Amino acid sequence: MPDKLKRTLLGAVIAVALAAAVSYGLISQQTADKLQTEANQTLNEGQPGSPSQQPAPSPEAQNSGNPQPTPREPTQPNPAPAAR
Repeated sequence: MPDKLKRTLLGAVIAVALAAAVSYGLISQQTADKLQTEANQTLNEGQPGSPSQQPAPSPEAQNSGNPQPTPREPTQPNPAPAAR
């Protein structure tokens, strides 16, 4: 497999894992953003001639000194299927 494809797949796996961790409340969105940025920088270090891409910090990440809990939507139970 080409090296670029390996990096792309690894980056995608990291992104999906972080999204799952945020959705289950295991980590905050700010932590996920930080980890994703670090992973992207690490993956891009080995690429010759490509600049490191660092996304602009989100407004929530700029408030890192005063973290706010992320609002969660209330979970609604699935309705029972109708009898046939």
